Amino acid sequence: MGEQNQVQKIEKYNENKVVRVSQELYQLDKIRWRMSTLGYRLLFAISQSVSSIEEEILPDVGFDKQSLFKYLGLDNNNDKYNRLAETLAEVGQNMLQFATKKKNGAQVWQGYTWITAYNLAMDEKYVQICINPKVRQFLMQLNKYACIQPKYYLKLSSDYQNWFYPYFKNYVKLHQWKVSIDDLKNALELTESPTYDPKKNKNANERFLSDVIGIRINDKVKAEQRAAKAEKRTAKLIEWDYVTDKNTKKVTGTLAAISQFTDINVTACAVKTGRSYTHLVFFMSEKTTSISRNRKEQEAAKNQAENDMGKRQQPRKRSAKNQDMKAIMQDMFNSQPTAEAIRNPAYDPMPDKAPKRFNYDEEQVREMARLAKMTFQQMVEKLKLEHDENGYYKMA
Repeated sequence: MGEQNQVQKIEKYNENKVVRVSQELYQLDKIRWRMSTLGYRLLFAISQSVSSIEEEILPDVGFDKQSLFKYLGLDNNNDKYNRLAETLAEVGQNMLQFATKKKNGAQVWQGYTWITAYNLAMDEKYVQICINPKVRQFLMQLNKYACIQPKYYLKLSSDYQNWFYPYFKNYVKLHQWKVSIDDLKNALELTESPTYDPKKNKNANERFLSDVIGIRINDKVKAEQRAAKAEKRTAKLIEWDYVTDKNTKKVTGTLAAISQFTDINVTACAVKTGRSYTHLVFFMSEKTTSISRNRKEQEAAKNQAENDMGKRQQPRKRSAKNQDMKAIMQDMFNSQPTAEAIRNPAYDPMPDKAPKRFNYDEEQVREMARLAKMTFQQMVEKLKLEHDENGYYKMA
């Protein structure tokens, strides 16, 4: 394989050196790329090792086998050779898929493999990988990209967490990002799943929100939705809660893990169009204790000349007086997940005000019931109205 190519040998990985993930990969309506957790880790390692190469001909990449086992979390796995072989095959088989249109409107489908060949031998030191030159625009000399670091993404345990983390890093400076649920399903290759197909499951979008995103509606959101409907206005954006594990009662899921283990905080709320949830709004912020450190690391990464993954650097000790304790306390998570989601600094709700109280007479309630094609009693129960001593109906 690639006898004429040079081999760029990589001895050890640097957990602080950034991986540049192209923003082009997150054109949700055009591009799809899905893998397992190990598949994403291997692809990020390849990207990290070739991001600064300027040569026309891509060299093959040779990872030190034992270092790669450790990086992938397989060093203590008795079946590590088979697991690595399966991961290499996965990265080779799971194509980067495009769906675009020509100027004349004709639909075009394209697909490129990430790697074209690999060699893994038990009696050889290096795992050799040949990168497909057709995907170099997504790995090298990038104009727009998100910077992620192994010390964060290696703590993420699911494929959804690994896919979403670079996605959020792309938009974290915007603090708020709205996206179609259908576009996310398409990008995550879930459109054919009966679980998430509204035509086959009436609760498909709710399942997507809980299973994939990891959020659940709370009483505050429900109350706001009822009030917005009664007042005939758009509901305010209010964060949903993270889902919790039924046994441990601790928060779990995609957003909770990213907020707990990485350098950013992410929360979200679902938005309805009519009676169905159609969009998601994500609230994102960089953790205050990591902002200055990340800036320095990104600047250092830009000036790196070496083409390998580098030697592990010893972290510098910071004096106690330079510690920003206020910033530390503002971090969304400590080292352990909590049972309740802590407020995301990027989420800036309207100031709390005393809720408006609406008093309706019986005629008004009956008119609302008629328009909604309900009985009088159904409308009273739906709006949670109480009958006061003056004969009016008011919201509880």
